[in-house]
Amino acid sequence: MDVSASGTQAAKDQAIAEAQRQGFRMLLDRLIQPADQARLPKAEAAEYVRDFTVDRERSTSTRYLATLTVRYNPAAVKRLLQGAGIAYAEPRVRPVVVVPVLKNAAGRLVLWDEPNPWRAAWAASGSGGLVPLVVPPGDIGDVQAITAEQALAADLRAMQGLGARWRTPDVLVAAAALAPGGKVMEVVLHAGPTAPKPFDSLAYKLAEGETVEALMARAARDIARAIDTVYKQPNLLEFDRAGTLSTLVPLQGLPDWLTVRERLARVSQVRRWELVSLSKAEAAIVLHTVGDAEQVRAALGRAGLALDWGEGLWVMRPVGPAH
Repeated sequence: MDVSASGTQAAKDQAIAEAQRQGFRMLLDRLIQPADQARLPKAEAAEYVRDFTVDRERSTSTRYLATLTVRYNPAAVKRLLQGAGIAYAEPRVRPVVVVPVLKNAAGRLVLWDEPNPWRAAWAASGSGGLVPLVVPPGDIGDVQAITAEQALAADLRAMQGLGARWRTPDVLVAAAALAPGGKVMEVVLHAGPTAPKPFDSLAYKLAEGETVEALMARAARDIARAIDTVYKQPNLLEFDRAGTLSTLVPLQGLPDWLTVRERLARVSQVRRWELVSLSKAEAAIVLHTVGDAEQVRAALGRAGLALDWGEGLWVMRPVGPAH
């Protein structure tokens, strides 16, 4: 923030208030659909602030400059949106590892070597959206997991190896290629089946007076926002579609039951659940859900729980490792 006022303290107070308002608006924009923005109730941002930090603070007698990070109370924000009847998406728990490989104007492939301004742009873009993004630093483990050539070829085994290092199956290769002269940059995305991918390829043109580094920063921010959008739509929590779901869970022992409980805790569409009965062979539970049936089934599937209808009842089983 850069604010001028009648005095240092007045400028600082104004900067903090403005950072809270801007941050609150950005947060709500990330959580909800654009069509619902006009339905947002009036709210004072300061009432939803949990805390904030100040970095790189500088000031004069009338001017205040600083970088402010504002954190908001998630429970209070959810109550605001639920009270207004606005569907929203909760942040994704599982991260996506971004592999920014660059074919520079000279035709050379760059990933872990320096300089790689494309990787620097992604590292500087932050991860304040709905989908947490991880840009590996390029240590020896990263270098051994995947090469620039493997990334460009979308080598699935190498991508999975890098994802395993970061404890996620979701790896997104962002392959950028600068045209001769550096006026156009084409970005091609490669991803596994469960990673949100907003497009296959897209060209970014250098704007008047824009540097190549600024173009890359703009493209990285644009793609990060698009990843959020792809994730948001199928994960909106629609509280006007709340319901209950009775389901039977076949078990082969206590470890199965512990796995089911742990995975249910990851599913935003399941607000709570009740245990009706439990034996060595099966558990009967009631799920209290939001969203339609397909949203709930898809969310359970992403958590490693298959929900199927058979013989007059819903049956839920843990399948493979949780995503």
